[in-house]
Amino acid sequence: MMTDSTKSYFPVSNPMISFWLSESDEFKHHRTTDFLPQEADVVIIGSGFSGASTAYYLYQDNPTPPKIVMLEARDVCSGATGRNGGHIKPDNYRGYLRHAKNFGTSNAAQLINFENKNFKEIAKLVSKENIACDLVLTRAVDVDMTPEEQQKTVDGYSAMMKNSSVENKEDIQIHFGETAKIISKVPDAETCITYPAGQIWPYKFVVALLQICIKKGMNLQSNTMVIKTSKLNNDKFLVKTSRGDILADKIVIATNAYTKAIAPEFDGKIFPIKGTCTHIVSACKSESLPYLTNTYSLRYSGSKSDYMIPRPDGSIVVGGAKKHIFPYREKFFDVVDDSNLIENTDRYFDNWLQKHFISMKSLNTVVDYAWPGILGYSNDSLPYVGESVSETNKFVIAGFHGHGMPRILLCGKAIANCIKKGTSIEDEEVPDCFKISSHRMNNNDNSLLESSLTHSFALKK
Repeated sequence: MMTDSTKSYFPVSNPMISFWLSESDEFKHHRTTDFLPQEADVVIIGSGFSGASTAYYLYQDNPTPPKIVMLEARDVCSGATGRNGGHIKPDNYRGYLRHAKNFGTSNAAQLINFENKNFKEIAKLVSKENIACDLVLTRAVDVDMTPEEQQKTVDGYSAMMKNSSVENKEDIQIHFGETAKIISKVPDAETCITYPAGQIWPYKFVVALLQICIKKGMNLQSNTMVIKTSKLNNDKFLVKTSRGDILADKIVIATNAYTKAIAPEFDGKIFPIKGTCTHIVSACKSESLPYLTNTYSLRYSGSKSDYMIPRPDGSIVVGGAKKHIFPYREKFFDVVDDSNLIENTDRYFDNWLQKHFISMKSLNTVVDYAWPGILGYSNDSLPYVGESVSETNKFVIAGFHGHGMPRILLCGKAIANCIKKGTSIEDEEVPDCFKISSHRMNNNDNSLLESSLTHSFALKK
């Protein structure tokens, strides 16, 4: 699928506010200097988790760090990271069979181990830097509500357990029947599977990383949209922005869903996908909701599912509403407009808690925030991480397929190592199937497009 040449893939200027972005915070408009620097050693485009993690590791163990300028089209961290569900949830089994089929059992195991390592590294980083971001370490509970979904879970779990290269399998438990209902607190559960996971306030986490980088010399320029990048004859990059031009020795494209707007070689590789998330509170402001100690995914039939985290303040963040999304391909597929909701996706969550959880049945709740997010989905379901095959010193970290929180941190570290150590992505501890290669860039297969046309498309959770 080629992009419509008349369509803009840049971020819109008037996005809806997510719960994560709702607190008063002047940093969201931050510009380290009033003027746009004219040159830099490294320009990072994007101030979400990908850009922040890359910048953070560029400064780590680096006595002579490069001059870094970070450019953000809108407010700081206002893209997918500031609009997600707050989950840090490794995929231990659900995608295993697909990954084993497409990339081999060794890569499938590598993926699982990498995501769990990322999860642990986030916890270590929050502790090391003393970041106040509401990190809660807990267990995820994935609940299958139909025999169809139960079978998918059992098949994936059973195959994964037979792979001797998968680490920490003892952390994963599967339960059936009445036991599943009791453990999950979901009366319609057919099966539940639990494993270590976490939740976080993503905006606060990323902002803390950015502030650390600024103290070490990074110049962050918000509301500075990059319009185009081009390689000059002297091997420098000319980065054209809405506020002027900047020259750079190296650039990092950390723009996820918006990547093809400034890196057209990713047309047909990374697609913007529109989803919905909400914040639910008690209708009585003086009361909080009963605290559920786990994070959740509830899976129904036909690849439809919802995902949920219980906030430490007694509120709930829940997203999905795919029954109101999947039938309307033109409203969610290849769409960058996060200024409005897809119709009925917010109302879908009225009484959602009461419908599914035993402890919530008699409660009165209200959806006080509902917001869209634009996810960067890739043609083969995996992110693109590494150096461009057509332009040296142009690095990309994007296309995380709605599953970035347990993948991005160490991908950012790998990109940082490539820049500061001059290594190849092939030498970095990133799953081989994430790495940018000529084969991936020349491969025109598109499982994402096919699934969107057949309504089997699944927003990953």
